[in-house]
Amino acid sequence: TNDCPKPMLKVGDKPILEILLTQFIKSGFKNIYISTYYMAEKIISYFGDGSDWGANIQYVHEDSPLGTGGALGLLPDNIQKLPLIMINGDVLTDTDFVRLLEFHLENNPIATMCVRQYEYQIPYGVINSSGNRIVDIKEKPVHHYFVNAGIYVISPELFLQVPKHERIDMPSLLDQQISESHDVLMYPLHEYWLDIGRMDDFHKAQHDVKELV
Repeated sequence: TNDCPKPMLKVGDKPILEILLTQFIKSGFKNIYISTYYMAEKIISYFGDGSDWGANIQYVHEDSPLGTGGALGLLPDNIQKLPLIMINGDVLTDTDFVRLLEFHLENNPIATMCVRQYEYQIPYGVINSSGNRIVDIKEKPVHHYFVNAGIYVISPELFLQVPKHERIDMPSLLDQQISESHDVLMYPLHEYWLDIGRMDDFHKAQHDVKELV
């Protein structure tokens, strides 16, 4: 990524961001906002106004990194007051975005976070004790967690109140809402999902993309 922003790295013969854009367009979404910072000109020159894809693309540029949620504060004032789907630019997925949006609209939370089940196996026998007495031994137990998948649906009541030019990550933004007793729901993903955060993930994406396009 020394000379290319990560969302523009090619998986197969297309940048990750183009694969995402195509999936949204196929699902019926036309109005797209792309948040840029690092090497923004490479993204803008590639996608332009989106007309080549049948979309309307507008750019939200961060003069300094604002975290995964800060770009919401830079959305234009005339944006439609409708829920928006927000996705990290380095995620490869075949999530049904229409179904996700329907879930959000049916339940009407302030935000919906897509989550993925993650398993972690401890490679040792785990000891539970009471004082010096061993109560039981669990050999190489597997722990199950839901982890943030980097895909959200945000209601206008939330994205319209994000301050301009303030750095904030999405988990912190959603934690604030939870502390104020607003509903933040989770939407478990069962479809394909890959966060391309490491080189081995990038190589895996090259193989997996054949099933997605």
